[in-house]
Amino acid sequence: MLASRSDSQLRSLENPDRQTMRGESSKRSDKLLEIPRKKLNMRLYTEQEQKIQDYINSKAVTISIIALVGVYAILIFVIVALEELMDEAEFNDVSVILSWIELGILIVFILEIAVGLYAWGIMKYYKDKWLILDTLIILLSLFFVIFELADQKTSNVVKVIQAVFRFLRIFLLIRKAQTFRRLSTISTISTPAEKIVRFLSELKEVIELESMKLDIDYCIDKIGSNQLYQMGKLDEDNAEAMGWLNQSQQGRTDVRKIITVDQQQQQKKVLANFQKLNIPKRVLEILDKQHDDLYIDPFECDKLSAGEGLVYLMLFLFENYNLFEVFLVKPKVVRSYFEEVTKGYQDNPYHSRVHAQDVAQTCNFLLSKCKFIEIGQLDEQDIACVLIAGAIHDYGHPGLTNAFLINSKNDLALTYNDQSVLEMFHPSQCFKIAWANSKANIFENLQFQKYRRIRESIISMVLSTDMAHHASELAITNSRVASPDFEPYGKDKQRLMDLVVHSSDVSNPTKNFEIYKEWTERVLTEFWQQGDKERELGLPISYLCNRYTTNMAEAQLGFIDYVVKPTFSCIQGFLPAFEPYFENLDKNKAKWQELVGYYKQQLASIQPQ
Repeated sequence: MLASRSDSQLRSLENPDRQTMRGESSKRSDKLLEIPRKKLNMRLYTEQEQKIQDYINSKAVTISIIALVGVYAILIFVIVALEELMDEAEFNDVSVILSWIELGILIVFILEIAVGLYAWGIMKYYKDKWLILDTLIILLSLFFVIFELADQKTSNVVKVIQAVFRFLRIFLLIRKAQTFRRLSTISTISTPAEKIVRFLSELKEVIELESMKLDIDYCIDKIGSNQLYQMGKLDEDNAEAMGWLNQSQQGRTDVRKIITVDQQQQQKKVLANFQKLNIPKRVLEILDKQHDDLYIDPFECDKLSAGEGLVYLMLFLFENYNLFEVFLVKPKVVRSYFEEVTKGYQDNPYHSRVHAQDVAQTCNFLLSKCKFIEIGQLDEQDIACVLIAGAIHDYGHPGLTNAFLINSKNDLALTYNDQSVLEMFHPSQCFKIAWANSKANIFENLQFQKYRRIRESIISMVLSTDMAHHASELAITNSRVASPDFEPYGKDKQRLMDLVVHSSDVSNPTKNFEIYKEWTERVLTEFWQQGDKERELGLPISYLCNRYTTNMAEAQLGFIDYVVKPTFSCIQGFLPAFEPYFENLDKNKAKWQELVGYYKQQLASIQPQ
């Protein structure tokens, strides 16, 4: 019944519970405030103090202070240089002006410290011991400047001490620059989870009780690692409960063979080793040279392979990574399987066999050339899972979005309960292909636990391509990559594998503009065909699906800024080898900006009468 109600009705139904929850939360907060401060060992700041803290911590103030420290550093070097180059009389005349400038800068620094002491209090402000040194250097530098202005005949000893303190201020510049780098990495778009983590971090700063700090650290860790709803360890004596709850974890404890760098070098086989796969010579030559290249032309490969580019790519990669041995299958079984997969891809403008080939090949680029195999210590099963997920991730795609399927009450939406409809459908059908035909079953000879692990991993990666979860999942992955206990080879590996497939699915803007533009025209053609259907059925026209209002160039500018750049910034965070390719985003964005006017004119010419 609730599923058929409007959003406003649902919100009105939720309001009483929310009000109750707010009331209970308010009562708990009141009780917390009744606890003596001494018992919590914390200081409660006034609203004015909190506003000052926020102002001091703002990016604008931080940048201003960094700039001032930079000016001060330059001033120091200028004073030293002039002292060496000029005679004493000339230098004394100039030094008066420079000393007044230095005095003004030091007064600003003193004001910064004074405001900080007022906002946080002495104990909290000087919790960072480096600030004690900063204050000492500033005060002594101020003393020497005033002394110099009052009496120009400063002794040599005083001058030496003054110079030492001036140079010590450069350390502050280094520390402030590090602070700025941290600030620049903070996203301007915060998810609720990120806001909660930031709030808990701030709360930790005002609490001195160590046991409470440990509890807050635990909360931050669980939120950052997305473990809020995972069960803790049960008593080992409770065997029945453990059996029920650990069913989904079966198959994860098998010993895995990690691929080392030496083994990767051994896998670079000569071209002759691939002849047995019956791949056309020209296609084989391209794959041999460009199987891990971001700039391979998928349209050319599809044309040369007579529509079997995905089949030949997967045969090549299975041989390259010894995956025939991992799956205990012959090449003909793998060929049969991916021929069936290829047949299942419909002739859509965008979501087609060529797109599948392109995504699988981009996955291999990230695995190989960007060194994810090494960084994530991927075993052969991991590699197989990534490549298979890339190949099947849009199998049977109808050329329509989840929103259309849900709004039109399509059978797929009803089958999968409106939840990641197509992303549920794609792997489901691809596993059915294998188990329905023994001649095409690449999973048949796997041990049960190994099959379970491979199946779970592939499904996870295909589900990660649902754009409905893009922002939240990317925020969690960013927090994990930035975490001190980040483990690309351990607990974070599957999350990174998910991101590799997802990023490959949205990677068109990272490639040559000609290929990128071809993909853009194809995807918008598909969207506009959907928009025409929505218009005919009286359904809401989905975003970018209205051919009369969508500016192709402007659409891509937003796609790059809000989806692709943040995604590959995260990729670059754990795969630094991607850095040279990141600049393609700015280059392609500049080309789209040049085309905005052209597409505006095109839209004006096709407006319905």
